[in-house]
Amino acid sequence: MTGTAIGILIAAAAAVLFGVGAVMQQEVAAGASSAGQPDLRHLLTSRVWLAGQVATVIAVALQVVALAVAPVAVVQPLLAAGLVAALGIRSVRDRRLPSGTDLLGAALTVGGLSVFLVAARPASIAHDHAPEQLAVLVAVVVGVGLVALAGLLTTGPRGAAATGTAAGIAMGIAAVLVSAALTAFRTGGLVHALSSSELWGALVVAVAAEWGTQQAFARGSLSWSLPALTVADPLAAVPAALLLLGERLEPGHAAVWAPAAIVAAVGVVLLARSPERQPEAVSEATPSAERGRSGDGAGYAAEGH
Repeated sequence: MTGTAIGILIAAAAAVLFGVGAVMQQEVAAGASSAGQPDLRHLLTSRVWLAGQVATVIAVALQVVALAVAPVAVVQPLLAAGLVAALGIRSVRDRRLPSGTDLLGAALTVGGLSVFLVAARPASIAHDHAPEQLAVLVAVVVGVGLVALAGLLTTGPRGAAATGTAAGIAMGIAAVLVSAALTAFRTGGLVHALSSSELWGALVVAVAAEWGTQQAFARGSLSWSLPALTVADPLAAVPAALLLLGERLEPGHAAVWAPAAIVAAVGVVLLARSPERQPEAVSEATPSAERGRSGDGAGYAAEGH
């Protein structure tokens, strides 16, 4: 089995864990927020949120391993499968059957990703050189800056989608910087990697991405925040990998993998239209923080809360 194939399997496992973590974190963050800002004290004392963080940390570790053996342009798009897992888990927790739109969106996403992964062939370009320091700095500023700007937006579907998009872009940039740091480790050893700007830049952007993710979860439903995260991540990672690492896919296979990527993106959009459970058992007059404390954030906040 080739390194790319192993990386695909590992990234698939990471995608599922990302989906599990997203559902658990959004449930708590949506019920423990004020003016679209997550209540950190409540999050850190919530067992559900902490369990979601554990799932996410394991997913990130698997993602790093996948990036060590497979190209960014293959690993990052595969993480879109986490959206299918997350919305499937949400349907089970909401005790409702998936709608026709859900099923069609899942089929298009999985089918498109499957074709993409079969057809995608990394171009044989060596990228064992470190990216320019200025390029790394620009990437960090872009990732952190977008999350900071999105944080100024209001709550509701648009705020959740915009903040999720910013966090997704930051995640994609962080993944590319992690890949660059792994290259530094392979070429110069552990000390060189630990002192590299790529590693520290990845950590800064990853922290910003995590904060942006919690903001997105707090501002609106999973159907708005998670698809935005899912789509923006590879859309940012693929060009960033080209600019920073010189990594690209073989253009001769684009006639297959490009349409497949579009089909997967359409599936993600359809999943984004999945209806939310209506919080019938919760009074609209109840403050959001109290709803989060009741049942440890086990319900979704209505859009716009």
